[in-house]
Amino acid sequence: MTVWVDLEALADEEAGLVADGRFGELPSLQDRRDALLAAMPQPLPREALEPLRRALSVQRATASALSARRDAIATELGRLNRGRAGVRGYARAYDVQR
Repeated sequence: MTVWVDLEALADEEAGLVADGRFGELPSLQDRRDALLAAMPQPLPREALEPLRRALSVQRATASALSARRDAIATELGRLNRGRAGVRGYARAYDVQR
């Protein structure tokens, strides 16, 4: 295997973790990615271009999926916060003690 093929496989692995909602496992990939990037030869050989382009494409799709998930969580947190404010209003109206 080559470094660029390993980077492509890592991008696919990361996409799989995101698709499965296994976000807690994502930080462990960063050290592996850093090591692969550090081992990347300079200049890159021509055969590295396509695997790296595919890895970049997967990485962009993964980033988009993460952004969508972040936005969904923010929406849910906002909904919960509004609901909590409503409950506090009812508690005051009915003089409910904690």
